[in-house]
Amino acid sequence: MNIVIGAGLTGLSAAYHLGGDTLVAERESGPGGLCRSVTVDGFTFDLTGHLLHLRRPENRALVSSLLPDETFNRIDRRSFIYSHGVFTPYPFQVNTHGLPAEVIAECLTGFFEAVRGGDLAPEAATDLSFRAWVLAAFGEGIAKHFMFPYNEKLWLTDLGGLTCEWVSWAVPRPSVRDVVEGALGISRRAFGYNPSFLYPRRGGISVLAEALAARVPGVRYGVEAIRVDAARRTVAIRPAGGGKIEEIPYASLLSTIPLPDLIRITEGLPAGLASISPGFRCVDVLNVNFGVAREDLGDMHWIYFPGREFVFYRCGFPAAFTKEAAPAGCSSIYVEVSIRPGETLDEEDLASRCFEGLVRCGILRRDDRIVARRIFRISPAYVVYDRHRREHLGPALGSLTAIGIRSAGRYGGWQYSSMEDSLAEGREAAEAIRGTI
Repeated sequence: MNIVIGAGLTGLSAAYHLGGDTLVAERESGPGGLCRSVTVDGFTFDLTGHLLHLRRPENRALVSSLLPDETFNRIDRRSFIYSHGVFTPYPFQVNTHGLPAEVIAECLTGFFEAVRGGDLAPEAATDLSFRAWVLAAFGEGIAKHFMFPYNEKLWLTDLGGLTCEWVSWAVPRPSVRDVVEGALGISRRAFGYNPSFLYPRRGGISVLAEALAARVPGVRYGVEAIRVDAARRTVAIRPAGGGKIEEIPYASLLSTIPLPDLIRITEGLPAGLASISPGFRCVDVLNVNFGVAREDLGDMHWIYFPGREFVFYRCGFPAAFTKEAAPAGCSSIYVEVSIRPGETLDEEDLASRCFEGLVRCGILRRDDRIVARRIFRISPAYVVYDRHRREHLGPALGSLTAIGIRSAGRYGGWQYSSMEDSLAEGREAAEAIRGTI
């Protein structure tokens, strides 16, 4: 039997492509993992913002086979940054027009000085810290006014300790012309990996995972893997709330749960693997969702907040993706607050601080009535790319593969990835497994 731990997109995709005798063990009561939606008083809240990009033909074919095209709205991104008391389009580095003149001057001067310092060759960039890469790529002004404060809020660590393997697709690098045109307000080009995206018309982002799960007959919900015995090639599962333990032999095993959790529950690991696991770092996110008794909150999709005066680093507007996300006459908004694993915040105080911040920047009004609220803790949320990860991730995954265990996906592979990546990694894991059994 093939066993897959976790019914997120990677696990479901792997099981779908494996077919046959495959069991998927999922701790939650439904599919999707992080790609889930919850309905509260007529509002559909995702576990924070999820947008679907389908660049790869095989992923487009898979999604088309699961859901008709009319399931999705096709949307051109309208994202912004709130800083220095004004909204400017995303990304910051090519949209400084509208900021105070002295800020624009600092950003342009710093960028030109960085350009004069020489271009960053890809092989050289990988050896830099994220802080050093930002200064070399954008200069001191853009670093000071956006890149440093925003990323410090998100990652909650010294940016000099971060590596920059992830920046090639996540952080757009413009030309001199792009930066100058952005300062003059004549930029016409979309930047970044997400200038357009798909979002379901109704049901939230979970409709994708639900459609995929419907094609996978061997999913068992409400059970968690509590032990993997690599020598005996068995997985022990039990009901998530406790109960009788069931031990199941496997021919192949794919785990999509967080890599440190897999290492913790696995017996028969190679020497030293357990000792490096605590060094894999991440941040959690508190996702605060509000249902608002007002129809129009504007036409923005999401906004970044680098300023320290806001507890959140980003907010988004589900009803701007689809009107079906909120009841008639209402809108919704989510905000994201980065916190350290194990850290706790008072939810009432947090919701109040989020509301006050949204009023301060003009998104909400003081008299707006909040008619629904839900706070999700996403743990882990973002993997921290640091030197420990760079040094130990490859050997850790290789050691697990050597004893017949594959670990893949956003958290199984301990990486920063998209929904499309998750679908692809599940298919690739299935292909690798079929080649070994």
